[in-house]
Amino acid sequence: MTDMPVDPGPFDCMPELLAAARVAPVVRIPYLEEHAWVVCDPELVRTALTHPKMAKDITLVPQFMRKPGLMVGSQPPPEYARAMIMSDGEDHARIRRVHQPVLSPRNTQRWGERVGVKVGGFLDELEQSRASDSAEVDVVTDYTHRVPLAFISEMLGLPLEAERRLRSITDVMLYSSDYPARQEAVGALFGAVESWVQNPAPLRDGVITGFLAAADGPDKVTEGEVIVWTVGMIITGYETTGSLISASLYEALRRPPEERPGTDEEIKSWIEEALRVHPPFPHPTWRFPTEDIELGGYLIPKGAPVQVSIAAANRQPGEGADSFEAARGGHGHLSFGLGMHYCIGASLVRLEAQIAVREFLRRFPKARLSDGSAVQWESEWMIRRLSALPAVLN
Repeated sequence: MTDMPVDPGPFDCMPELLAAARVAPVVRIPYLEEHAWVVCDPELVRTALTHPKMAKDITLVPQFMRKPGLMVGSQPPPEYARAMIMSDGEDHARIRRVHQPVLSPRNTQRWGERVGVKVGGFLDELEQSRASDSAEVDVVTDYTHRVPLAFISEMLGLPLEAERRLRSITDVMLYSSDYPARQEAVGALFGAVESWVQNPAPLRDGVITGFLAAADGPDKVTEGEVIVWTVGMIITGYETTGSLISASLYEALRRPPEERPGTDEEIKSWIEEALRVHPPFPHPTWRFPTEDIELGGYLIPKGAPVQVSIAAANRQPGEGADSFEAARGGHGHLSFGLGMHYCIGASLVRLEAQIAVREFLRRFPKARLSDGSAVQWESEWMIRRLSALPAVLN
């Protein structure tokens, strides 16, 4: 038994998560007045991620976790639609098949070109801030989260006015400790997506119109599925990508220019190390054993809610929270998962981050962290991001 910070707040959860993982290879923590199990040992994490009896289907979620506003409790009933991350077997395979063309290598390259356009525009705005003698900028609000939000909005084909609305909704939904407010935000996001799906006239050609066109294809897609899948793409395509870009630039800006990545290969390696040390989801999505399972001598009972500690599995024994080393190149990290649930958008996330980091460092090679304002984190045990990254562009 141990504790983890399960409620979101303005702090960095990583030291506590790593401390909890040192208690035992598998720990049990208080959660929603019940308990959850967390697999921490790197090899056991790999086993859990690929274990055939560690299921993810939404129907297995225990009743005490179906709390309004809690993400797992905000999933719609399976007869309405299953999300990719909360499905197994043929349901999961079918959902991946429908998504695969969207995230094909050819499309990923095309999306990368659009990311480059967005990045250039936001960097131009930062240039103007510097020209106006602004003392500092917040790299998070002025750049790193604007890039994936603008891109995912274009990728989905959303109206231009949707971006600001999405930012305010997802901030509350993911990071508020007020569960009624989170419940309201979840409803607002589903409501917004539902309105776009049911009335696609204002939409540009994009993923949503593509999903709707698949309604008569071999893998028929329902309206409810388009809504649920779009919500999932907004959360994973925007928030986690922005967190990765922020963490990558944080590690660069806290170092002198000569220690920062310069070539494309160095930037790729830098991004991988940021993924290793700063996984946006330190604990990813839930798993539920379909029978009693023994991992490393620890018994996890059938039906128990299980998390795997990506934060701990990504590190060597004794390695602390502040352990970014560019030379490691992120070797062996599991931030995109493993096995059949490996992140289907990993290539696109990497490409977005590489473009955003490369172009920022080229445009502002002497940028540095602010001396007068502090870097700020917000997190809980499953999500973690920089909320403020004040910098002077020079």
